[in-house]
Amino acid sequence: MRNLSDRLLAATYAQDSAEVFVPIVKLTHVQWADSVRWVRDTVALSHAGETYKPFPFDLALPEHKDEGFPVLRFTAQNVTREIIRQMRKVRNEVLGEVSWVLAATPDVVEMGPFEVQITGIEYDALTINGVMTIEPILEEQFGFLEMTPSVCPGLF
Repeated sequence: MRNLSDRLLAATYAQDSAEVFVPIVKLTHVQWADSVRWVRDTVALSHAGETYKPFPFDLALPEHKDEGFPVLRFTAQNVTREIIRQMRKVRNEVLGEVSWVLAATPDVVEMGPFEVQITGIEYDALTINGVMTIEPILEEQFGFLEMTPSVCPGLF
């Protein structure tokens, strides 16, 4: 169960509302000079002292099920070719942060932030598609011992 603000709930349940619920995405990589910050809106948005540029993209939330790993699927319009140039430089995962805010109160995070990893993308002349993995648990170390022949000879 997600905790949502009273303002978001009131806007959601109202018959008419001027509130706009927008996702913001911040992508970072060690090889990039600056992070990439997008908002799915027509105007720039200032959040936590950083400016998020308007960019045409869609995010599909993960399904609520007990099996598998939670993933966000994203599709971005490849109209400027700027993102592809940056992604082609990358040889490992891109780290990101995804949040949802109300456009009227951008410093109040309504949902998230979700720490994500982009490990691969597909693209063509018009779109960029990919998967953002939330909580990449398989890459975390389990236990404090390494399973080597000297520590665990029975395994080898």
